[in-house]
Amino acid sequence: MELVPCPISGDRDFSPWIEAPDRFDLGGSTWPIVRSNTSGLLMLNPRPEESEASGHYPPRDYDPFLHNGNAGSARDRAYLLASSVLMGRKASIVMDGLRKPAGSVRILETGCSTGRLLNRLRRKYGIPAQNLWGIEPDHLAASAARRSGLTHIHETAIDETPFGCCFDRIVLWHVLEHIHRIGAALDSAFRMLEPDGRLVIALPNVDSYDAATYVAGWIALDAPRHLYHFTPETLGRLLARHGFSVVDIRAFAPDTLYNVWYSEKLSATMAGRRFGIRSAARAAACAGRSILNGSDPAKASVFVCRAERRRQEP
Repeated sequence: MELVPCPISGDRDFSPWIEAPDRFDLGGSTWPIVRSNTSGLLMLNPRPEESEASGHYPPRDYDPFLHNGNAGSARDRAYLLASSVLMGRKASIVMDGLRKPAGSVRILETGCSTGRLLNRLRRKYGIPAQNLWGIEPDHLAASAARRSGLTHIHETAIDETPFGCCFDRIVLWHVLEHIHRIGAALDSAFRMLEPDGRLVIALPNVDSYDAATYVAGWIALDAPRHLYHFTPETLGRLLARHGFSVVDIRAFAPDTLYNVWYSEKLSATMAGRRFGIRSAARAAACAGRSILNGSDPAKASVFVCRAERRRQEP
């Protein structure tokens, strides 16, 4: 376990916010989420050390690690089908505004899991596999990405991986909140982004309607895997510290639907009640309100960023 300073303010002045359960170990101890009194950032503190993190990602239950080779249940297969349908929308967000021949486009996805997004970019836009890079610390997921035909899959962190090139797009889709050395990761992304490139970040918004509805039962707290809980304001402050500005903010309704459905199920389990018709109706009502509120930039969850200044290397 480790105690760390706020990555925005650099200080250790915190106030308790909430105790969050581990959704994979509801009978275990809870995890403290605190608020920085200087920056307002919510973060897990204390938290597992980086060397301990992999032990908190159950390979059979963690949805991002699912692929056709390990989807053993009807629910898993349904998840993969829905994910495949939605992957085209994610790919279009990543590629929006990019006006280059496909053969010269280079894209890096940090936390690429089994490579579904990178492969959709390859199939939909014709980007060659050799122009697609992925970082995935989980060995089994990285191996699945390689078996899918991707040639550049690394299991080291972004700030430890020698790429030898710059990228038109760097993607952190529900990844930034997991990264222990978050400042080093953003600094590396800054150095590796082409001058007209974009950093695409998707993450849960702790100011969303569903977060306020479910509180400790909000699935996106996901302690101890999610180390940080951002709002557009706190994310903007962190990005500015590392040379980025946000140029576009969007909602992504499928993430909201996922968060609401599984938050309702988690809350039912925590309260010892059955997930039935009433729970489903509550989830539907909450999802509708949260999606409507998602049109407010303060409630959005996808951020497209550019590097504001070119740093000189020491």
